[in-house]
Amino acid sequence: MKLFEFEAKGFFKKAGIPVPEGVVADTAEGARKAYEDLGGNVVLKSQVLAGGRGKAGGVKFPKSSDEAFAMATEILNMKIKDMPVEKVLVERALDIKKEFYLGIITDPDKGCPLLMFSAEGGVEIEVLAAEKPEAIRKVFIDPRYGLMGYQVQFELQQAGLPQELQNGIINAARRLYQVYWDMDGELIEINPLVITSEGKVIAADAKFNVDNSAVPRHPELPKRPARTIEERAAELGLSYVLLDGNIGIISNGAGLTMSAMDFLREYSSSPANFLDLGGGATQASAIKNGMKIVFENPNVTALLIYVFAGGPRCDVIASGVIEALDEMEKEKSLRTPIVATLHGRYKEEGMKILSASKSPYLYLETEVEDAVRKVIELGGHSK
Repeated sequence: MKLFEFEAKGFFKKAGIPVPEGVVADTAEGARKAYEDLGGNVVLKSQVLAGGRGKAGGVKFPKSSDEAFAMATEILNMKIKDMPVEKVLVERALDIKKEFYLGIITDPDKGCPLLMFSAEGGVEIEVLAAEKPEAIRKVFIDPRYGLMGYQVQFELQQAGLPQELQNGIINAARRLYQVYWDMDGELIEINPLVITSEGKVIAADAKFNVDNSAVPRHPELPKRPARTIEERAAELGLSYVLLDGNIGIISNGAGLTMSAMDFLREYSSSPANFLDLGGGATQASAIKNGMKIVFENPNVTALLIYVFAGGPRCDVIASGVIEALDEMEKEKSLRTPIVATLHGRYKEEGMKILSASKSPYLYLETEVEDAVRKVIELGGHSK
């Protein structure tokens, strides 16, 4: 789950990491009022879950309340990387003396938290890593002990920071790690972490991604409606990944789903998605929801349902398929052929339920290879 800047800064502030005074507005009039309440000298920052907002014109510095209104109007009517801007953060502008980068990710190789620091803040860390990897100092963190102050201090010394700047940055780093750890973070960063002309250390920006699997453990996280098809699938308990092919897939278990994808590729076709019913395969509603999710993709020309019932039952899954077919045919929304092959517990009962359907869109196959050939025959190859 990605947090907006103002949401991330809310967690930073609670953890004792200094952030600029600011107000979130969802209207231009609200931005004008925030400008006046903060006494001018503010920055308007578009709130969007995408990078590059500065280059896109999503960060502006008004010189009057009327200009704040006009600029906020412009920002709230723009899209950044196809994402509409619905809120603007009106924040007190900082007198910046020096900018740094400070962030923590879960290292994919060692599987532990990795703190990164650079004396060259304000630029994208991916660009810096590619062009000047030596400018990034790294600290692997042992979760048993957390981030130790001496670990950060050593890297700051190696980066050539003067002593008077080190304590404030060490404090920010340790608090940042605590937020990352307590909230099951995947990525957390301050870019830039600034030193003001008054010598204060302040998080001028904030980025925070929380592990999706951990979201239910944190009721303090913001609630927002699912926007992407992946997010809506996750809310239904389905593991869904959108791909670029044309043959939809519904299966149970990650391994079985991937084997279905391999079957398609073996026959020179391409999957339109990965959809694993997971534990929900024991309920008819799971397959019904899965079918509706798959058919949201307009590129799907045929659907393969490939189930091996070890824990679930084929007759339960078959009932879900029939319920979904009946609903979609009543709505006249079904135009796509479906090929089903069931295996495992209560296979005969499941196939009997499916074979009783009079839907012209449903085809049954006993063997997986035959089902794959049939779904490709019906759906064709992706363009």
